[in-house]
Amino acid sequence: MSWPILEIQDFCRTGSGTTPSRTLAEYYDGHIPWVKSGELRETTIMDTEEKVTARALSETSLKLVPAGALLVAMYGATVGRIGKLGVEATTNQAVCHVVPDPKRADTQYMFHMLQARAEELIGRGVGGAQPNISQGIIKQLKIPLPPLEEQKRIAGILDQADALRRLRTRALYKLNTLGQVIFHEMFGRFQFGPEDWPTVDLGELVKDAKIGLVRGATEQGDELPVRYLRMDSISVDGALSFEGLRSVEANQNEIGSYGLTIGDFLLNTRNSRELVGKTAVVREAFDGVYNNNILRLRFDNRMCGAFLDSYLRTPSGRNALENQKSGTTSVFAIYQKSLMKIPIPLPPIELQRLFTERPIRN
Repeated sequence: MSWPILEIQDFCRTGSGTTPSRTLAEYYDGHIPWVKSGELRETTIMDTEEKVTARALSETSLKLVPAGALLVAMYGATVGRIGKLGVEATTNQAVCHVVPDPKRADTQYMFHMLQARAEELIGRGVGGAQPNISQGIIKQLKIPLPPLEEQKRIAGILDQADALRRLRTRALYKLNTLGQVIFHEMFGRFQFGPEDWPTVDLGELVKDAKIGLVRGATEQGDELPVRYLRMDSISVDGALSFEGLRSVEANQNEIGSYGLTIGDFLLNTRNSRELVGKTAVVREAFDGVYNNNILRLRFDNRMCGAFLDSYLRTPSGRNALENQKSGTTSVFAIYQKSLMKIPIPLPPIELQRLFTERPIRN
């Protein structure tokens, strides 16, 4: 059965907010939630960092947005992120609100559809690493619109899939945290001098370093043949998720060059200042390729990726990575040339392997 494909403006109301003048203190410290783009998240937004007053609402172009509305970040570090309101609120100018007609569209179904099309929205934006998405682009986004009951059924299935994904992420986080405890037990916190273990530049241990395959948003989809690992699959805690990936076209040479094997070390080379430098180790088989915001490292017989990953989470390791970050106010990078100069302590490989292979139990 084919379903009609409609533009969002055909069955939703949209709009955006503003930032009241900061020179007028009477506009702030009120009781009306005021959502900024950085506050958008998967969980329902029930409160905000700042609140505005009724006076700000009456004297500026702020609009009250009803509870249940969907929110889209139009620019900034969180461009393309989707959120949902649990309370009546206002927003700043970087947030577009989307209010579906309840007789035609289920809000939770629309939330999932917007999440699935976030990369498409970003790809249609204008600008550099963090493009601007206009409200017009959001209005013109086309969404398949089955009957309302079918929308609710689909949303329920996707809600269950999201719940399973979150459980898996929490389990991976727990395992990673336990692994860090074991690391500290075995290697200490690296608060010692060079006489303990030798220190070498990372580049001396790397036998292969490769930035991933470039594929733009318009070259990605959900039904293409090759899975495409992006930087959002690496969590800040080192968990690596292969769930919910987009896919791309890639030939056999590209699959061979940009494939991943168990033990590969991955580093996110470009992101916001807080997120750039995320690392992870591939611990299970993956039949796909990785993108150009990820650097893959393979080492000689003196280094294990799991040891390096855990070392870079110690205060010394985090500081070493932090010193290599460079960029603008919104986009930072860690360049391969500077990364290779990071000094790395080098315990015996047998000890590293023991850490890598040591079972982690609850």
